[in-house]
Amino acid sequence: MEKFDVIVVGGGSGGGVVAARLTENPDCRVLLLEAGPDFPREEILPPLFVVSGEHSWKSAGIPEFDWEFYNEDRSGTLNGRQLWLPRGKLMGGTSMVNATIAARGAPFDFDRWASMGNDGWAWNDVLPYFIKIENDLDFGDQPIHGNAGPIVIQRYKPESWAPINRVMYESCVELGIREVPDLNAIDSHAGVLGVMPHNRYKEVRLGTLTTYIRSARKRPNLTIRAGAVADRILLNGSKAEGVVYIGSDGTQQTVHADEVVVSAGVYNTPAILQRSGIGPSEWLEPLGIEVAADLPVGKNLLDHPGFGMIFKGRGLGVTTGRSFVADVRGPAGPTGEPAWQTHPFPVDEEEGMAGFWTYLTHAYAQGEVIIRSRDARQAPLIDHRYNTVERDRQNFDDARTFCKEMLASATFQGHGAEWVDDINQPIADALGERMGAAHHQAGTTKMGRADDPTAVVGQDLRVHGFDNLRVADTSVYPDNVQHNTNLTALVVGERAAEFVAAALR
Repeated sequence: MEKFDVIVVGGGSGGGVVAARLTENPDCRVLLLEAGPDFPREEILPPLFVVSGEHSWKSAGIPEFDWEFYNEDRSGTLNGRQLWLPRGKLMGGTSMVNATIAARGAPFDFDRWASMGNDGWAWNDVLPYFIKIENDLDFGDQPIHGNAGPIVIQRYKPESWAPINRVMYESCVELGIREVPDLNAIDSHAGVLGVMPHNRYKEVRLGTLTTYIRSARKRPNLTIRAGAVADRILLNGSKAEGVVYIGSDGTQQTVHADEVVVSAGVYNTPAILQRSGIGPSEWLEPLGIEVAADLPVGKNLLDHPGFGMIFKGRGLGVTTGRSFVADVRGPAGPTGEPAWQTHPFPVDEEEGMAGFWTYLTHAYAQGEVIIRSRDARQAPLIDHRYNTVERDRQNFDDARTFCKEMLASATFQGHGAEWVDDINQPIADALGERMGAAHHQAGTTKMGRADDPTAVVGQDLRVHGFDNLRVADTSVYPDNVQHNTNLTALVVGERAAEFVAAALR
C-alpha cells in the first residue's frame, strides 16, 4: 500500500501553495496530483504559455491545457448561448493561463466572511497572508504590503499601455473620478480610478508553476504525478483514507494518506466530492452513489458576470501595448461597496474598435455544478444562471450609464468615438446577447458553521463531518470577493497549509 502524509489534488493557486508550504518540513511527505501535464524544466525551457497573452483582450486559455467546460443556459436568459468557461488543466492550473491581475479582495469582503460565522477570516486575520505572498515592487515598503514573497507584483507604466487605457483613464479624470496609486490599498475599493496590479514580471506569468512549485520540486519529500485525474476520495466513516485517480496510462490507481486536500477548482472540486458520496442526496442517489454526507456541494456557484460594450474611434483599437491596465471601480453603495467595475480593451486596430468590459463585483444569481455520471472523465453540468436576477440587471444598467458618460466625454469625443453596439437596447436583451463570464468563479463548497445548511467546510477548511478532508481553492469562498479571485486563492492555500501542518503534529 502506497501512503503519504498528505495528498493534494490539484496544482493550481490553492493546491500548489499547499504542497509547497507543507514540504518545507522535510519530514512531511506530500503527493501532488495534477490532471494536466507538468513542466519540470519550465525555468530553463519556458513553455510558450508562460510568456504569452497580455496583448490581447481575448481569453489566454490554451486549448491543449483547458478542461473544455461550458455554461449551460437552462433558463434561456442567454438566448441559449453556451459560454466557454476556461480553466487551466496543467501544473499551476488557471494561475498559468489567466490575465495575471493581482487584485486583493477588499477589507469589507473578509469582514463579511467573518460575520457569516467564519472566525479567523476577517481582514485583520488575512492581511498578514497577503503580505506574506507578495513582493510588491511599487509599495513593498508600506505596512500593508510585502516585499519578500514569491509573487512579484507591479503596475505597468503609462508608456507601455495600449492607447485605449490612456484614453479611458483621462476620461475618468475628466469626469471627476478619484485617482488612487494603489488599487490594493485599504481605501481604494469604491469610486476610484487606478492602474491594475499584475503578478507578471519580466514577461513571466507568476502562477504557482513558476513560483511555489518551482521552489518545491527539488525537495525529495514532494512527489508530483501529472496526468492524474482524481476520481473520488476513499472514505471510511468520518475519515478520508486516500484518493482514487486515473493515471496517465488510463488505469485506476489508489493511494493513501493521513490528510487529503482537494484543490481541484470551483468546478472539479465539487465533482470529486460528489463522486465520493459527499453532496446533495437528490443529485447522488439517481446515479447510484451511496451518500456519505448530504451536504450542499456544488450549490452556491458564484461569478462576476461581465458585459462588453463595443465602440470605435481614431486610434482606439490599437493593440500594441498592455491591455489590462486602467480600471474604474463604481461608486460606493449603501454598504460602502461598489456594484461594478470597468476596464477598456482594444478589439480591432484596423477598424478602430475597442470596448468597455464591465463586471459585477457582487452578483446575486447563484448557480450549481452537478455531476452527470460517475465517470471522472465526463464534464459536470455547470449552470451559473446568468441574467436571471433583476438586481444584477439593474446594476449592469447603472454601469452602462456610466460607460455612456465616458464615451460622451470630451476625451473620447476628441477621438471621434461612437458606439458600435446598440447602447440603448433593453438591458435584459443586451445581456442575453453579450453577457459573459469574468472567470472569477467561487462558492461551490461554501465555508461556514456546521449548523449552516448552506455550508460545506468549516473555518479550518475541513469538510463538515470529516476529520482529515479539506478543500483549498476558490470554491470555499462563502461569497465572492469584490475583485479578481486569484490572490485570495493563494491566501486560502497558505492558510490550508497551516491547518494541515497543525493537524499532523
